[in-house]
Amino acid sequence: MSAGLLAEEVQKLPDMQVARPVTKDVLVTLTDVPSGLDGDAGLVDLARRTAGFTVSDAGARGFGTITTLRGLGNTPFFGDSSAPVYLDDIPLATAATFPTGLFDFTSVAVHRGPQANTLFGRAADAGVIQFTSARPQSGTQSRASVTAGDHGLFAASATLLSAPTADTDVTAGFGYSQRDGYIRNTTLNQTVDDRESLSARVKFTHRPVAGTEVSLHLLGSRTRDGAQALVPLGGPFFAVQRGQEGRADTDFAAAALGFSRDLATGTLSSTTSYSNWELSPYSNRLVVFGGFDFDSVMTQTQRTFAEELRFVAANWSAGTFWSTARTRGSTDRIFSGFPIERSSFTTDADTLAVFGRGDFTVAEGWTLQPGLRAERAEKDFERIETIPGSTIIRRGEDWSALLPSLAATRKLDETTDLTLSLGRGFKAGGFSAFTGRADLAAFGPQRAWTAEAAYRTTDKENNVSYTARAYASRVTGYQIERSFAVPNSFTDEYLVVNADETRVLGFELESVWKPGADWTVQLAASVSRAELRDFTDPFTGTSYSGNQAPYAPTGNGALRVDYRPGTGFFAGAGVSWTGTTYYDEQESAMFAQRSYTLIEAEAGYAFARGEVRIFGRNLGDEEYYSAITPGVGHATPGAPLSWGVELSVGW
Repeated sequence: MSAGLLAEEVQKLPDMQVARPVTKDVLVTLTDVPSGLDGDAGLVDLARRTAGFTVSDAGARGFGTITTLRGLGNTPFFGDSSAPVYLDDIPLATAATFPTGLFDFTSVAVHRGPQANTLFGRAADAGVIQFTSARPQSGTQSRASVTAGDHGLFAASATLLSAPTADTDVTAGFGYSQRDGYIRNTTLNQTVDDRESLSARVKFTHRPVAGTEVSLHLLGSRTRDGAQALVPLGGPFFAVQRGQEGRADTDFAAAALGFSRDLATGTLSSTTSYSNWELSPYSNRLVVFGGFDFDSVMTQTQRTFAEELRFVAANWSAGTFWSTARTRGSTDRIFSGFPIERSSFTTDADTLAVFGRGDFTVAEGWTLQPGLRAERAEKDFERIETIPGSTIIRRGEDWSALLPSLAATRKLDETTDLTLSLGRGFKAGGFSAFTGRADLAAFGPQRAWTAEAAYRTTDKENNVSYTARAYASRVTGYQIERSFAVPNSFTDEYLVVNADETRVLGFELESVWKPGADWTVQLAASVSRAELRDFTDPFTGTSYSGNQAPYAPTGNGALRVDYRPGTGFFAGAGVSWTGTTYYDEQESAMFAQRSYTLIEAEAGYAFARGEVRIFGRNLGDEEYYSAITPGVGHATPGAPLSWGVELSVGW
C-alpha cells in the first residue's frame, strides 16, 4: 500500500461525515493504511512510512508515547499533542489516548502546519492527523483475516460494509491480537511485555430525507498487557533481572453523533462526541541506582466531551468547537520498601475555538487561502499529596490565541503547482502532577510561526510524481519534560519547563513511480533540525542554546518497492530510517538513540477473493530503542526480527 499517493490522488481529502472542503492542498499527505501492520504498533509502523512524522513508543500503549510532526510533539506524560488525532469525526488531544492499533481505518490524512487550525475544531501548532474509515460503495463488502507468527503472534480481524440503500448504510469492524513479550525476566523465568488487545467499531448512517444525514459512530478497545517494556540503559536489550513484574491494562471507548444538512448555499454539519480512556492499573518495578527496587503503581483516566459545528460553502468554510475534559490520576511510588510518594490529581480542561478559511481564485492560475482561528484554553488543577508530606496544590490558568494563516498557490502548468504559506500555531500550557512544589507545577503554552514552500509535479510520460516541501518554524515556549531536574531535592520533581525560543528547519520529499503496470516504487523522506535557540536551565543556570531539542529526530524516511499484479504471485520490500533522537536537552550520549535502519519484506499469492502472504520485519535484527526514559535510566527496546503468515479473504 502507499506511503504517498500520486499527486492527483493527494489532492482529495477523504470523505467524512463532518463535511470538509475538498481542496487541492499540497500540505496534505493522504495515505492508505498498509495491510498487515502489527496490531500492537500500527501507529508506529504507519509513522515510519510518513515524511516528518515519528512516534517514540514507550512500550505501554499510548502512555508515555511521544508523537512528533515536523519537530513539534508532546511531552511524555503531561500536555497536549502538537498534532491531535481525529478518528473519523472523534477528536483526541493527548497522545495517551491515540490508538496504537488502527481499528479498521483504511486511510490517514496528515494535515501539515498551522493551516490545519482553520479546518479542524481540535488543532495545535504542528497539524492534524485524520484517520478515515471506508464507506460502502455498492453491494455488501466483507473481509476477514487471520495472522500467525513467531513470538506467539496471533491476530484476527473482520470488516463489514453493508450494501448501501437509499437511506441507510452500516460499517463494522472487529480485531483481536496477542503476542508474547520480547523481554524475558531471567530471575522469574517469564516474559515481561506480553500483549493482548480486543477492538471493535461500528458506524450507522441514516438519510431520513434527501440532503439530510444522521450518523452514530461507536468504537472501543480493551488491552490486557504485561509490564511496560523497559530495560536498563547499557544492558541487554531483551533481558532483565528483578523480583516482580507488573501489568498495564487500558480501556478506550468513544461515541459520536453526527448530523449534516445540505442547504442552498452550503452544508451545515455538527458532531457531538464523547471519549473515555482509562489506564487501570499500571504497575511496574525497575532496578535503579545500582540495585535498588523502584516500584510504581498508577491509575489514570481521561473523559472528554466535544461539540463541533461547521458550515462549508463553495469557496469558504467556518466552524466553532467546544470541548471539556477531565483527567484524573493517582500515583504510589516505593523505593526499596520505603514509600516516597502517594498522590492524586485532577485536571479540568476547557477549549473554545472559532475558525474559518477561504478558497479564492484571484487571477488565472492563482489561488489564495486566507484563514483565521481564535482559541481560548482554560485548565484547573488540583493535586493532593499524603507522602512525603501532606500538601494540596490548586492552580488555574487560561491562555488565548489569535491564529492567522495565508496560503498562496500558483498553478504553473497542468501538472505542477507551487504553494507558499505562513501561519501561526498554538498549543496550550498545563500542569505537572508529578511534583509536590506549587511553584514548579505549571508550564506555559507553546506558540509557533511557520513559513513553508511546497512544490508538486507529475511527469505523466514517466509515471512519476513527487511533492517537495521546505519549512521553517520559530517556536516560543517549547515544552520540555524533565525528571530529577531540581538540584538538592530529595524527591523526583518530574515537571515541564519552557524553552524561550526554538527554531525548526526541515525538508520533506514524497514520490511515487510506476515503472510498469504492476510495479510501484514509493519514497517518503524528511530531514529536520529542531534547535534550542534560547534556553537556560532554570535551576542550574546552564545554557543549552544551540542543542537539538529533545524528542525531535533529525529526520526519517522510507523506500518501498512492490510488484503487485491483480492476481498471482506478488512481492514487496522496504527500508525505513529514523534519525538521531535525543531525550534530554543536554544531548547526553547515554540518552540518545542514534539513527537506525529497519528492513521489511513480504511475498504471497493473490486470488480472486483474497490472498495469503508471508512477511518479515526488522530483517536485519537491528537493536535500537524506540523510547528512552532518562530519569530512571531505562529505555524501551524496538521490536526484534519477527515474521508471520496472513490469510485474508473477501466476499
